[in-house]
Amino acid sequence: MSNSSGLNSSCEEFIADDVTSNRSNNTRRMLIKEYRKIGHGAFGTVVQAYLTQDKEQWYGPFAIKRVPAQTEYKSRELQILRITNHPNIVKLEYFFTHTSPLDRKVYQHLAMECLPGTLQMEISRYSNNNLQLPIKHVKLYSYQIARGMLYLHALGICHRDIKPSNILVDPSSGVLKICDFGSAKKLEHNQPSISYICSRFYRAPELIIGSTQYTTQIDIWGLGCVIGEMLIGKAVFQGQEPLLQLREIAKLLGPPDKKFIFFSNPAYDGPLFSKPLFSGSPQSRFEKHFGHAGPDGIDLLMKVLVYEPQSRLSPRRILAHQFFDDLRKEEYFFPRGETQPIRLPHLFDFSEFESQVLGEFVTKIKPETEEDS
Repeated sequence: MSNSSGLNSSCEEFIADDVTSNRSNNTRRMLIKEYRKIGHGAFGTVVQAYLTQDKEQWYGPFAIKRVPAQTEYKSRELQILRITNHPNIVKLEYFFTHTSPLDRKVYQHLAMECLPGTLQMEISRYSNNNLQLPIKHVKLYSYQIARGMLYLHALGICHRDIKPSNILVDPSSGVLKICDFGSAKKLEHNQPSISYICSRFYRAPELIIGSTQYTTQIDIWGLGCVIGEMLIGKAVFQGQEPLLQLREIAKLLGPPDKKFIFFSNPAYDGPLFSKPLFSGSPQSRFEKHFGHAGPDGIDLLMKVLVYEPQSRLSPRRILAHQFFDDLRKEEYFFPRGETQPIRLPHLFDFSEFESQVLGEFVTKIKPETEEDS
């Protein structure tokens, strides 16, 4: 546990009276000892902390996200994290409120499991050294994001901010978990939702055009952007402002169809980028851009980075895609910096709920066991 005075100057200890365990639902008084700021954003701050009841047994470390209480979309994050339980979704361990001594405002605290880093850090680590993330790692991480999405989308939950910094990884084990549900929402059929959601580089084209009747398929677009970023070491579509984001997408996919524009938002009157910005076919541009993904990786990206949301592959079709056949065949991978291979994390230990959602796809997704072959 780090004790350098520089870190502790902004960190604190305090007692919270209503620390509720998400597993047992028991509420008790606990001491919270924060010792490191992990991040902060528009939503609030995240610190690493330990919890104790008696100063003898310490629980943690946890990542504690602190957000102002009593705002509708904050309680939404708590509600979603209280019901989710999946190996590829960050787990909520405890939650409590506490009044900040600084501004006397009440803050909601969500104490979640901690992983050593984010996918953003992992991608940067390779690209800063002019290296490519090994293709096996790209497959391992992409598969786990898709599996987490299968679960969320089956519950009707749309994450709405899929990007590498919202994905936790443990590079030494290959385990991945989707985190930060601050923008997530349970989408109701025919109920409008705001289109100004999702970080710009990962924002699906229907959102850019202003659709308010979108589906969980906006997360699938985000997944495509994340896979592409793992392959090339930087964000695939980097528009300097929202409408220029569409121009970047059109450079790779070609111009959007008028019908797509109309169905996304009949009132849209922005630029259409209808003149092709590049020669050659989309296929040749994908190959040039994502060459080292191999034919299977390019095929997957071309079926995910598609304008029409309903044409993008669903999570179960992504999991069954041949791009992931390697994970079904070989049980080992080399963690970053290691010379010895280790076993892959459990990728096929589907719960009953997941198996029901996968339906006939289970047999395509699970590796053939000895008995089958």
